[in-house]
Amino acid sequence: MYDLPNYRHLYYFWMIAREGSIKKAGDKLNLAPSGLSEQLRLLEEYFGKKLFERKTRKLLLNDVGKLLFENCTEIFHQTDEMTLAIKQKVLEKKFRIRVGVLPSLSSSHIHEFVMPLFKDKSVSVVVMEGPLDELVYQLDNHELEIVLSDRDVEKKYKKLRSFRLMPRKIVAVGKDKFSHLKKKFPYSLTGVPILHLTRHSQIRDEIDRYFFRHKINPQIIGEVDDVTLLRLGAEKGICVSVLPLNTVNEALSQGRLIKIGELKEVKSDMWAIARADSARMAIINKTINKFVSK
Repeated sequence: MYDLPNYRHLYYFWMIAREGSIKKAGDKLNLAPSGLSEQLRLLEEYFGKKLFERKTRKLLLNDVGKLLFENCTEIFHQTDEMTLAIKQKVLEKKFRIRVGVLPSLSSSHIHEFVMPLFKDKSVSVVVMEGPLDELVYQLDNHELEIVLSDRDVEKKYKKLRSFRLMPRKIVAVGKDKFSHLKKKFPYSLTGVPILHLTRHSQIRDEIDRYFFRHKINPQIIGEVDDVTLLRLGAEKGICVSVLPLNTVNEALSQGRLIKIGELKEVKSDMWAIARADSARMAIINKTINKFVSK
């Protein structure tokens, strides 16, 4: 008769599953791979089932492993919430909402979305950045509650629900020296130095299509993932930047930038993605409904 697996056994398994390899998990935990292999063997012996399939030197969870991984994730998150609650001066139940965001999203968009969560005293919020495929993987495996994206997710994720949030206007901005571009906008942008988003952003594709339709050929001086860098490039006077209006409202009102024109056929989309079976769905829906596109 095997002893029940303890917290440490489950945590080692969880780390191996996250890293996809015993060696990588050992590096993160500062443990020898041989010791981790033995812990995994004992856990599989206890359950009487294999938890992984080995494919091209990578460990992939089988159906049993996926079920255990989901339960372990919930256990560790409940432990975090318990620790947070006990450490507070006023003991009260707090739900942790982890929000994954793309670096290409407007910080203003993100701030507007998470602010109601920060104001909710029953909620503790964690915001983290990452590539979309990694964030969706974490969401699908209960490691996140919400992912904010500039595009919808693939239909293969059956348990995920996507909500299209209210779009934002896209504008071209620059310093006063570019004010002459207003007259024949948007055609005046041909030959003008523009700092662009990379192709990781859906807005980039929309803007490129807009330029193509209107036969506009700007001078692309660089590409970045962060809309803040687009704004700063324009504020330095080295270029014109095309980005969501709400990311430059303050710079416009303070006179640091001028609005050259609006790309009226282009909108900045943002999607909120969540698990339909999330235990936090009531809180998530309450937040999403404030911003969902009508």
